[in-house]
Amino acid sequence: MSRKESRTQAFQTLFQLEMKNSDLTIEEAISFIKDDNPDLEFEFISWLVTGVKDHEVVLDEKIQPHLKDWTLARLLKSDRIILRMSTFEMLHSSTPQKVIINEAVELAKQFSDDDHYKFINGVLSNIE
Repeated sequence: MSRKESRTQAFQTLFQLEMKNSDLTIEEAISFIKDDNPDLEFEFISWLVTGVKDHEVVLDEKIQPHLKDWTLARLLKSDRIILRMSTFEMLHSSTPQKVIINEAVELAKQFSDDDHYKFINGVLSNIE
């Protein structure tokens, strides 16, 4: 399956891990998608999910200055996860920033409110 589909599953895994009272480990959360999606790039999903969780504080510090009058805590959970995932990938992979931002916009269109993809695009475009 494509990297896009793997990003979608990584997003859903991170969303699941963000649920209140979730005692799931990263491995357990990823295992839920393995049975139904054997063709996904699980190394990439694991790298992305683990990286976001392990570097959450640093990612938040990188994102926060670009939120203008917002805080990460005020953002929708879906927007916060998309921003963290994309920022992590921009900082730790060779994937072109343009591709990462485009994928983030597509995730926002699918999982966030109507026009939030514009916000996601604007924030990520300013992160270096």
